[in-house]
Amino acid sequence: MPMNKKHVIYTYAILAAVAIFGTSLIAKSESEAGQTAAATVRTLQGEAIPGGAFGVVIVEDAREASLLHLRGIAGSGFALLRETGGKNCLRVPLRFVAGDFGGDSIGTTRAETIRLTLNDAGLVQALISGDDIVSDQYRVGRSSDDQIAIQEGLSVGHGFVLNPGKSLLEDMFGPDADQVVCIAD
Repeated sequence: MPMNKKHVIYTYAILAAVAIFGTSLIAKSESEAGQTAAATVRTLQGEAIPGGAFGVVIVEDAREASLLHLRGIAGSGFALLRETGGKNCLRVPLRFVAGDFGGDSIGTTRAETIRLTLNDAGLVQALISGDDIVSDQYRVGRSSDDQIAIQEGLSVGHGFVLNPGKSLLEDMFGPDADQVVCIAD
């Protein structure tokens, strides 16, 4: 069916609206991603997200196994994430695995608590979306300039994966995040 002048004008109007609306969304998301979280916030349970960071990962329930030079850590924990512009935080359950070549024996033990600081807004969005975070795809170190800063429990030589959720069902439909009250210091 040939398009008449009315259809062409209507089509251009829709395209212009989409372009304007889409540009404003892109500008908004880029400005939000560029923002840094200034104040330290704490939950009522005492967990803290440091100023300048977008979230923390805490893994307290992990086991470490060594087999000669190989060492692996597996467990579960959670990510505490800032909500942009809100007073609440999100607690996202996650599974954690890590490994390196630091083993020196054969055996298993309880691993020490692992704490990571997330200094990149994109990491937070990925975890909320249910995407795995693989350490070799990010800058990992011990400073606030790194996208993921290791606070304790791992060396910089460890490779690790953060897998949001607690089950296969959450892998398919996204993690079950809980809102938590956060109070600024």
